[in-house]
Amino acid sequence: MPTIESHPRTPILQRAVESTQLERFQTSKLDEHGSLPLLVEPQPGEPATTDNLIEWIETRREWLDDMLHWHGGVLFRGFELREVAQFQRVSQAIIPALKPYVEGQSPRTKVADNVYTSTEFPAQYRITLHNELSYAKAPPSRIIFHCHIPPTEGGETPIVDCRVLYTAMDSDLRERFERLGVKYAKNMHGQERGLGKSWMEHFETNDRNVVEGYLRENDIDFEWTDDRTLRTWSIRPGVIRHPITGEKHWFNQANLWHVTNVDERHRGQLLERCGEDNLPTHAFYGNGQPIDSADLDRVRQVMWDNAVIFTWRQGDVLVLDNLLVAHGRMPYKAPRKILVAMG
Repeated sequence: MPTIESHPRTPILQRAVESTQLERFQTSKLDEHGSLPLLVEPQPGEPATTDNLIEWIETRREWLDDMLHWHGGVLFRGFELREVAQFQRVSQAIIPALKPYVEGQSPRTKVADNVYTSTEFPAQYRITLHNELSYAKAPPSRIIFHCHIPPTEGGETPIVDCRVLYTAMDSDLRERFERLGVKYAKNMHGQERGLGKSWMEHFETNDRNVVEGYLRENDIDFEWTDDRTLRTWSIRPGVIRHPITGEKHWFNQANLWHVTNVDERHRGQLLERCGEDNLPTHAFYGNGQPIDSADLDRVRQVMWDNAVIFTWRQGDVLVLDNLLVAHGRMPYKAPRKILVAMG
């Protein structure tokens, strides 16, 4: 994993990193994992309460932003967070206006206002790395994870710096995604039960007018089928520049949406049942050209080769710059409860 010194940075961020004298908290690297994430813990003898953490965040907001832009992620560890309400308060200190998970693909349960379970995808599967809602017109700039109940085995949330991915990708592959972008296609059923999430679950409403207004506002083409299925298409970038640092980095979810993300046996069953046009999700290059499966295998390999994987501890709060850092999930044995908020 490249160190932070291998990334170009603005002088402002360089100065911020060189002057990280903190009161009450201490920073360090997380074992052998290099610069991502930056570990923040209470100083010995300092109270590790939720109130102490919130007060510190609110008075060090600019520093926290600088660290997220530099490192990509900050892991708060050693604090006494045991209730959903405590995590919600910490999240609101970091992101005052938390966003709902509208348009989100992963199955989740809302446990508080704009606080969700991280994913309820079956425990035996690994979830490939991705930036949250990177297929949306306005993805959240921050995403926050909280280890409410640590898994007994596995269940890590791997993370990867997308600046590293951009550099590590094969040049011809990077050029195609950068030049063409990605076309995301989705079919959302309108029944109480069906394959994948319904459009009501995706948009957290039963009102078709509200959904259509959202789709038009967010530059998403759509149509309704006779069986109340909602089909959507949108074209988004494959590579972006960070709005603050100006750095160019990998930013798309083709590897997750494409049918090749499903294992070969289930993929065949899915294609036989749905056909390519009716898959719950699928991805193409922005001009409609198919994406070669070998290219996506290469993308996934580069992601996993550069991923940081650490063991969750109860109370952990992981804050990511969602534009700079992708995340996934390892298989696990229950119990496991990771919460998430974003904005």
